[in-house]
Amino acid sequence: MKTISVSRHLLGAAAAVTFAASSAGAQTPASPWPNQPVRMILPVPAGSAPDVLARLVGVKLTEKWGQSVIVDNRPGGSGVIGMNALLSGPTDGSTFGFVQGSAISVAPSTIKGVAYDFDRDFVPVTLAAVAPFVLSVPTNSPYKTLADFIAAAKSKPESIEVADTGRGTLPHLVTAKLGLLTGAQFLEVHYPGGAQSMHATLGGQTKMVIDTYNVVAGNVQGGKLRVLASTGDRAYPGLEQVPLANQTAPGAVAYGWFAIIAKKGVPPAVLVKFNKDLNEVLNLPEVVAKSQELGVYPRPGTPEQLTKYIAEDRKNWQHVLDARDIKPD
Repeated sequence: MKTISVSRHLLGAAAAVTFAASSAGAQTPASPWPNQPVRMILPVPAGSAPDVLARLVGVKLTEKWGQSVIVDNRPGGSGVIGMNALLSGPTDGSTFGFVQGSAISVAPSTIKGVAYDFDRDFVPVTLAAVAPFVLSVPTNSPYKTLADFIAAAKSKPESIEVADTGRGTLPHLVTAKLGLLTGAQFLEVHYPGGAQSMHATLGGQTKMVIDTYNVVAGNVQGGKLRVLASTGDRAYPGLEQVPLANQTAPGAVAYGWFAIIAKKGVPPAVLVKFNKDLNEVLNLPEVVAKSQELGVYPRPGTPEQLTKYIAEDRKNWQHVLDARDIKPD
């Protein structure tokens, strides 16, 4: 299957988010935790949906713990540099990561030189939120359903362009998975980011863009893009009227997701306390409501549930990588 690379996959700038907190709560052998600023590594740009969610979570943790939360964004590198920053940090309970799932499940298999190993180096705290991908076309597109789009790709292999955010990124792998499930051969066109891939579709250079809803929402609401399907396994608030891709292509379920993790060696009592507080905050009605506005959906739980989720996500994407022979670049 052909691909076009409009921009090389870059290992760009670092990403970090700083959460300061002190508190009430669980006791460590020496003193209550947190008793010093708590740094959260967040490898996404300021103003992005995960950043907005992290800032809101920080506000609520400030209220719970009685100290301020400071957010510091240094995005880039598909999360790898952020993961490395967490790996080089201390294990005294002052540093955590609020990281995208692809940095755990995909990046080690698609980017050369990734030094960390999740199972060896990190421990899960909780899944924070998930975001289904949406498959969008211009409103004047002749394709009214996902079935129409797939049929067109089958009738003209490698001629129906689909825009993504770069080789080996989740939007690219969603396209690849859809092709594997249906037998359609899309022409995958790689752009350096969501804005570029969306504008390529709006401008007619590509016929579909795949990304999370928050990226395309403005143009959908403005009548410039139409969503053909969502890759969720259920109808989420705000997307109730959008068909599920799984209904047309069984198995076409995929999420972007964010999780809170820690470097191995953080005291277990700290992890237990942090998980409890994060679960409470992520389930607050105002946090849930704001998240839904952003097209992300809180799904907190236990460390064991996150461990299982990561294992299943890795298996899912590794199957796609192997089937398409996508190697580290």
